[in-house]
Amino acid sequence: MSGESLLLIDDDRLVHAAVERELAGRVDRILHAFEPEEGLRLALQEGPDVILLDMNLPRMDGLKVCRHLKEAPSTRDVPIVFLTVDQRVQHLARALETGGADYIRKPFDPVELRARVEAALRLRRMIDLLRDQAWIDPLTGLKNRAALDDALAAASAACERTGQPSSLLLLDVDHFKLVNDRHGHGVGDELLRRVAAAIRRGSRPYDTSCRFGGDEFAVVYAQTDAGGAACAAARVVEAVAGIEIPTEAGPLRPTCSAGLACTEVLEVPFAPDEWLKAADAALYDAKRQGRNRLVISGRRG
Repeated sequence: MSGESLLLIDDDRLVHAAVERELAGRVDRILHAFEPEEGLRLALQEGPDVILLDMNLPRMDGLKVCRHLKEAPSTRDVPIVFLTVDQRVQHLARALETGGADYIRKPFDPVELRARVEAALRLRRMIDLLRDQAWIDPLTGLKNRAALDDALAAASAACERTGQPSSLLLLDVDHFKLVNDRHGHGVGDELLRRVAAAIRRGSRPYDTSCRFGGDEFAVVYAQTDAGGAACAAARVVEAVAGIEIPTEAGPLRPTCSAGLACTEVLEVPFAPDEWLKAADAALYDAKRQGRNRLVISGRRG
């Protein structure tokens, strides 16, 4: 289970000590929250793989905390296992209907605790695998539009919550239709794969690189200020200009146009669709200015 984390939200310190003792060595990291507000903050900030949630918390019960977690894009897929002293079947059913994956009655048996946490972690791995498979563009191996929408929602929520900056790059291949018309779709597909490889090389593990559609690509640069994103985007444009594909008519040397929109420049609060519009407007400016260039939204000259 290396690399997997668990968040415990419970106001009883004895429960925290017991969970730490019984799950030590079985989960890579255990995060502790003693108040519901602290639990929500840690869940959104740390993105745990499973959450143990007390149903009877002060000021905000576990069901309400669960609803908040299921509404947030970054935590909606995290399995939640309720901890409860309640024996009523209807109350336990409400916990599952709210979005809980399982429950454990207190005082819990150590063997049952370990088994249910391991089952929740298996569920998380399966969710991640299915999501990754559904999010991959088969031609380029990059993520697809659905993954982009999710990344934009998560990044925009993080920006509004903590002020954490992110940037969105939109890029498309210049005169791509002519490539298909003159050289055939096989060459066009190879060009898209080469562009995707250039984007992938210029992205970090926590960035989201996507095929936006057709010959359009997008990158969400997470946790990156405007200056860092501009440098990364410029390297991508340069890398695409360095591609050379042999064809019967001679080497094909493509270029691309790109638009970058940074959360530090945009007015907040803003929605993901407004972020997309800002990047798309910058991309349009790049094409209007002659293509083969990067334009940054909000920057003059």
